[in-house]
Amino acid sequence: MNEEELLQALSQPLGKRQIQELAAKTNSGKLSVQQLLAFCSSKQDRSVAFRAAWVLECVAYSFPKQFLPYLPVFTDTLPAQHNQSCQRHFSKILMCCANPEDNPLYKAAWRALPNREPVVETMFEWLINPRTPVAVKVNCLDVLVYLQPEFPWVKDELLAQIEFLMKDGSPAMLSRGKRILKRFFPGKGR
Repeated sequence: MNEEELLQALSQPLGKRQIQELAAKTNSGKLSVQQLLAFCSSKQDRSVAFRAAWVLECVAYSFPKQFLPYLPVFTDTLPAQHNQSCQRHFSKILMCCANPEDNPLYKAAWRALPNREPVVETMFEWLINPRTPVAVKVNCLDVLVYLQPEFPWVKDELLAQIEFLMKDGSPAMLSRGKRILKRFFPGKGR
């Protein structure tokens, strides 16, 4: 699939089935993850970037062997992602990659990344930004929980952020916050 064909496909409203079909094209070699990453950075058409990120998320979950070679590029471009619709999909991809209990392929690839600190910093930036949608924030919480054993300073800052966000939090924030507090911060849950 060339760039023009991909742009045409991503320019149309797509349903879950069409997203899955596009993702499957990465597995057959008809679409490259590199192309998707490039479209995720599009500032010209935010809808195209959103759909590319959705396809990328589907690739990451369904075809990890296709996504893994691009994990370093993905994490390197993460701080520059300001499209909040893309941030939701990117944070879900990070939940998959950083979860130590998830796919063993991701576990090994994640540990092989040379520098994961920018991921931590980006997750905190998205978390504390008042304009970040709740869906992105709750995903950031999970990613940070997964990274706290590697970055001990994260624990105290994460706890403070959870408590702050739960003060006037939405039902989604309250639910995720309580779950994380109960599981990872015994004695702090409400």
